[in-house]
Amino acid sequence: MEPAGHRGAGKGPKHPFASQARRPGNRERPGPGRAPTLLFWGLLGALLLVVGSRVPARPEPTLAMDPSVAPDLQALAQETWARFLAAFPAQRGCIRDVTLVADPDLSDRAVYHVPTATVRVKVPGSAARLRAALVHEWAHHLEITCPAHRELRPAFLRSLGLPVEAPWFQGQAWEATPSEIYAEAAVELVLGSRSMPTKARVPSAAVERLRVWAQAR
Repeated sequence: MEPAGHRGAGKGPKHPFASQARRPGNRERPGPGRAPTLLFWGLLGALLLVVGSRVPARPEPTLAMDPSVAPDLQALAQETWARFLAAFPAQRGCIRDVTLVADPDLSDRAVYHVPTATVRVKVPGSAARLRAALVHEWAHHLEITCPAHRELRPAFLRSLGLPVEAPWFQGQAWEATPSEIYAEAAVELVLGSRSMPTKARVPSAAVERLRVWAQAR
């Protein structure tokens, strides 16, 4: 579904005094300020280690639930969200929080609203349909909010047989739009298969290209 509102040592020459350094009586003596200098750098290194150890890690991205989301859908969504995060280990720090809303009046299976980072999903629905719809829209959430996503696009376009200059968010039809094929590839990557197939044709090379980026292999 198209997001709503989207739119490089070599060896140097032998030192001339190298042989003298091995002769007795020619041993270098530390200068008067060498010991304090070594002490300074040792203390500085220890301080940096302490400070670095206290920098808090970025919290895990969260899936917020709107009051419209029933307990059974919450459980299914949280389990699917965990699978989504696990499928993108190399991009975990780039995934942002997102909100889920259940909407019985939605005309499509689901939609992603860019300004509020919200996914609206049509209810009721089968578990298979809901999982596929959620992953598809979370894939759009990732492509919009993660700057590193642009690194994926040239190789992904080539996997589709398209030039790297091809528009990412445009196509002759929904199923021919690279952004939508990517989102369907994400469904296959996260869930193992597309149990709710669409008109979009997803080459195995595209899924593998997405897997390489997601796992940085």
